[in-house]
Amino acid sequence: MNALIATYIAWIIAQTGFVPPAHPPIHFATSAEMAVLSGAPENSGLEFQALYSREQGAIYLPHEWQPVNLRQKSALLHELVHHVQRANNVEAPCVAAHERQAYDLQMKWLREQGVEDPYSLVGTNELTIYMVSVCRDGS
Repeated sequence: MNALIATYIAWIIAQTGFVPPAHPPIHFATSAEMAVLSGAPENSGLEFQALYSREQGAIYLPHEWQPVNLRQKSALLHELVHHVQRANNVEAPCVAAHERQAYDLQMKWLREQGVEDPYSLVGTNELTIYMVSVCRDGS
């Protein structure tokens, strides 16, 4: 796992020019545990691919996470973008605004892996990304 994280952080740094951070702690958790960490109710029914805790500087992956699954690997990369953002004190008008860069880099990485339609693989689209990236006050 350390080699994979190092590779992903190096790729993110090459894309952003940020300073590489120390590796974050990686924890495995259930969807219910990740829901609670995200602030959602435990029984929310949300399916988490991964989660980054800004407070802890840690990444949470589902127990079923597989290092050979491209979608799951891209979720780890997405959360590592948040870790790099946090370590570099990247400013944004709100926490949600950090999602745009994380999704953009995740989609770029998937395209580099040969995925023609990364949105389909991840199960999202531009409108959804916009909605999770917009600040609640409209900024």
